[in-house]
Amino acid sequence: MPNNLLAKRLLMISWFGFLMAVSVTVHGESATMFGKKGPYHVTMSEVADQGILLVPHAADGSTAKKQFPGIVFGHGLCGPARSYSDTLERLCSWGFVVIANQQQEDCGVVNMRRPIQSLNAVHKFQYCANSAIMAANIKKNLHYLASRSDVNPDALALVGHSMGGGVSIDVATSVNAEQPGFIKAVIGIAPWNDAYPVPSSVVAKLNAPLLIFCSKSDTFCPCSGRATAVDSAVDSSPFPRLASRFEGRGMAYLFGSGADPYWHGGSEAIYKNARTAILVEVLKANHFAIAGTDGKQMEHLAYQVGNVNGFAFNLSGRPYNLVPTLEYSVAFLYDVLDINREEGKSVMAKIESDDRIDKVTSK
Repeated sequence: MPNNLLAKRLLMISWFGFLMAVSVTVHGESATMFGKKGPYHVTMSEVADQGILLVPHAADGSTAKKQFPGIVFGHGLCGPARSYSDTLERLCSWGFVVIANQQQEDCGVVNMRRPIQSLNAVHKFQYCANSAIMAANIKKNLHYLASRSDVNPDALALVGHSMGGGVSIDVATSVNAEQPGFIKAVIGIAPWNDAYPVPSSVVAKLNAPLLIFCSKSDTFCPCSGRATAVDSAVDSSPFPRLASRFEGRGMAYLFGSGADPYWHGGSEAIYKNARTAILVEVLKANHFAIAGTDGKQMEHLAYQVGNVNGFAFNLSGRPYNLVPTLEYSVAFLYDVLDINREEGKSVMAKIESDDRIDKVTSK
């Protein structure tokens, strides 16, 4: 074979390999073992007065009784639990019984494009933003899980996104103060550091391992710095000048004149005050995508919250295909809940070299 023809074929093969690699990077799953669905089949149902229940089942169809670790999932402000179904299924598929409360899901409409409907939504929003109500629901879910025969009551964890993340930290702190060691692990995904009590003000008393995820691309609950509630208001409003003025006052409008637009230091403040914690800064993920599997379902949630409820926390059109949050969440839980410490530690050891992660800090 002539040298120039061989060179061309080798070049074509190289380019094909490169394109395949790009395809895997953009559309595939992460290289770590937890970056995909786990070995268990998942059944989803609703439990009266509790929420959505997801239970893992052995892939071989065996009915042998087994106790699994339990996870209580706290949804974000205005985020229906079913909008996180991909996330919940992914967690469950790795061998966790998951319960997600469905209360405080309807925030109504607070949208400048729908002023009449917005007038009737104030009480709905105040109810949904009430941390005490969410905390009570999470505690109720905890005790429900602990009572199930298929759940190991000595392996309970809280996982929450946004408001659910902040409230999960509060609940774990208070519950473990009364029942030491009842909650074994907490994961806050873009946790809202303005829940009541403010998570960073109580986290020093938390005696359970804490994993925190945040993103500087998140405009609502950034790692630190000023948050904005309506960063796309100017683009979507028929009255751009009015929207421009409102944009900088979004926090006060939604959360009251005393709202701190810096969320008392954000995720970084929670980490700083915690006893034992890991803070993971994810690259390029918006407030919704950071809690998802491949970004698709979370983009739909972002659209709904922005266009139906009127809370445009993030600009649309920010796709994020490979979200690292869940795989490292599972790895963390495999380690601290003693499910398989070797596998958990092995995956967590890769986090600092993961190009989807900006920075990892631990103590």
